[in-house]
Amino acid sequence: MGRWDIQPAGVQGVLQQVEGVADDFEGHLRSINSAMEGAGTQASSGIIGQALTGFANSQRSSIEFVFTRTGAAMNGAVNATQAYVRGDLEMAANAQANATAAPDPRGTMPNGGAR
Repeated sequence: MGRWDIQPAGVQGVLQQVEGVADDFEGHLRSINSAMEGAGTQASSGIIGQALTGFANSQRSSIEFVFTRTGAAMNGAVNATQAYVRGDLEMAANAQANATAAPDPRGTMPNGGAR
């Protein structure tokens, strides 16, 4: 059976890094969009503007997929880590409950454990 050793603080750190990269990516997309709009305006040509719009529209689903997949992966990591922590807490609680529920060994010893 495999062993798990998830460090919740480590997961949180990775998620923060991913969030930072995703924020950067979003900023880059805004810059690209702005540059494409500027290029379309500067070109003073309807066909270039249409080509840029067509390109942007053709890539939209791929870009949305990146954001959707990134968000889903981050949520999955959070949910898995929370389940792992809950499982650890449940196992600890069960171990404590079993330890306190153990029968008194004196009842099974000769003379009730008296010396």
